[in-house]
Amino acid sequence: MAPPAVHHTIVLAHPDQDSFCASVARCWLERAQKHHQTGTVLDLYAEGFDPILKANERPGKPDYAPPPEILAECDRLARTDVLVLVYPMWFGSMPAMLKGYLERVLGNAARYVGDEPHERPLNGTRLVQISTSSTSSAWLAEKGVESAMHTLFDRYLSDVLGAERAYRLALDNIVDGMSADRGAMELEKVRQTADRICADANAARWAQAQSR
Repeated sequence: MAPPAVHHTIVLAHPDQDSFCASVARCWLERAQKHHQTGTVLDLYAEGFDPILKANERPGKPDYAPPPEILAECDRLARTDVLVLVYPMWFGSMPAMLKGYLERVLGNAARYVGDEPHERPLNGTRLVQISTSSTSSAWLAEKGVESAMHTLFDRYLSDVLGAERAYRLALDNIVDGMSADRGAMELEKVRQTADRICADANAARWAQAQSR
């Protein structure tokens, strides 16, 4: 009997629904579906997500009481096998909207599922980060941005939240008015990355099913 399909949650953090980031999110969803996997795109700006952490949403505090919409997002994470974060690099980091999502949702998910290591919210989940930048990767590396992002948002998130594996795809020199050929070339990188991770996740799903 076939195991359940791998499920992807694609979190998009860009205010322009016609942005290249939005194209990346749609591309990833299409590739997941090509592999007979399921997925949803969570467009934080379009859905009006509030990134501001409230006082009663801090785990461990006496008045801890996260609202239903945050618990619903925690439930979404619990059903996610591949979590894809798609965002532009602004001022050397991710947008405040996405940072708010990490604080409000992933922070509460850690409390929601429990405190034991095997209950960490991204346990068994593949964490994928796809960032775009108008500058070059070489320039970002020179300024220390690449190493900082790797430490803070790849290693830290995967280690603390228990991700099975962490991946990063940095698309640089993404600017308004770039040629259609250049855009297609960058989206091909997204397709290749998605294909590889979809195959990895599916193989892990079948191996898990056969071990039971």
